[in-house]
Amino acid sequence: MSYLAWIDFDPEERRRAQTLIDLFKQPEARDELGLGTVRDGLADILFPGTSTIQTRLRYMLFIPWIYREAQQRKGSQAERTEFARQLEFQVSEALQKGGETTGVIGIEAGRNLKRLASSVYWAGLQTLDIRTLTGTQATFLSYGPDSLKDHDLKLWASGIPDRPANLFEKTNFRLLQSETAFLRDRLAAKAKASLLNELARKEQPFIERWPWQVSEDTISKANLVILRHAERFSGAMYGASLLYNLLLALRAAKRPNAKTHASAHELIEDYRERLDDWQADLEYLALEEWEIDDLFSLIGSTTHNLTTSSRDFIRRWVDLARTAPASLETNPHAVELLKQREHGLKKMKARLLHDAPLERWSGASGDARLDFRWGIASNYLKELADAG
Repeated sequence: MSYLAWIDFDPEERRRAQTLIDLFKQPEARDELGLGTVRDGLADILFPGTSTIQTRLRYMLFIPWIYREAQQRKGSQAERTEFARQLEFQVSEALQKGGETTGVIGIEAGRNLKRLASSVYWAGLQTLDIRTLTGTQATFLSYGPDSLKDHDLKLWASGIPDRPANLFEKTNFRLLQSETAFLRDRLAAKAKASLLNELARKEQPFIERWPWQVSEDTISKANLVILRHAERFSGAMYGASLLYNLLLALRAAKRPNAKTHASAHELIEDYRERLDDWQADLEYLALEEWEIDDLFSLIGSTTHNLTTSSRDFIRRWVDLARTAPASLETNPHAVELLKQREHGLKKMKARLLHDAPLERWSGASGDARLDFRWGIASNYLKELADAG
């Protein structure tokens, strides 16, 4: 086993090292069993404005700075769009000149980058009301200096700090105090009840691996209830993901054309061990006390639509987990449940039923516990705390 360690010199070095570690532990972001509705619903409640593809908090300011710069230019929408695109590339290059190597969007692709930082952060900017007008990026860039004057439109939140003079030449991710104050204000105004805002008010970093490991005396009763649902859902459905991958490994071992055929036996043992560990940890979740309908009601309060088939699958799997059978891989009810679920979601692409998609299996598909974007949220909390 390899280890990565660092000496705690200062907040910036600590943040860099922690971010590097977080990148190493990112799971494969696949939703093989259709759990995304509950995952995203809980994540939106706990950590609004975040997404798994975001990297650093200061992009919440970089994008408004870039777009306001582009909106000051006369010309067509197409010209402003291209200008904004070039500014995004310049910010990426300026970050690298400023010594940033982790979390820079476009650091590898350069000016061939397809998904710009603005598209990564666009939804989050609206959630936190940093951009105050609903619309696409194209909509925003359709407004130039003349049209903005004529329509008296408010596109961005009041109080956005002025951009640094050298933003497009040399910059970094370190938040200034004025920027931190603005972002805290946005959280307090638009995400007041969220765990993200609650923890941000503590003005300290949180290094716990999972959000439910944060000290309970730090969290309100309302968020503790939500976290307990998140912990139980993550813990219970982790077993379904492990069994799914184990069944794929067992199938791959019998099929020479499978990409993972040569390593199938090692994968089988690994997933069996992880399933054993999962079963040993089930008691702590107290699933027999879990009111799953309360979880479904919580998701119903979000914009995410939880289908009847998803509810049924979750209920049936949790019932299986509550009984904690000795060997899930030989339990016909558990195996058939996963086969039916995958077929319902993917039809002819279901790996448990069809050889062609199985042959392309990488050996790990959605095999990590759900953390509901805690990785990015805890990084944001560290950045806010380091800025003071």
